[in-house]
Amino acid sequence: MQHTGTLFMSKARAEVSKAEDGAFQLTLQLIDSLGTHMKQVYRVRWEGPEAQAFWKAHANDMQPGAIVDARLTRVYQHTGATHPPRPELRATAVSLQYMPKRTPAERAAAETHA
Repeated sequence: MQHTGTLFMSKARAEVSKAEDGAFQLTLQLIDSLGTHMKQVYRVRWEGPEAQAFWKAHANDMQPGAIVDARLTRVYQHTGATHPPRPELRATAVSLQYMPKRTPAERAAAETHA
């Protein structure tokens, strides 16, 4: 299964580590806002030089609520060890792009042109 869309950084901190083969590995917990009272959590892993370049460029930007345009693959549901069980979606990133938040003036201009 695949997913493409806008996700938001959760309150959980990003995890930086090395994969089994020694490659840079970034794990983010991202949130898909499906509506007023509905959210879906994605635990996203991204490995390799592109992930490392992304992290180097945007580590300070990845605060709770940061906007990320994501292309994900290998999406599957994982039921955690909590009680009651809280499922989360896990995925591998094909690409992630940091999207800066728009200022109120930029939002108003976009609504005027829409």
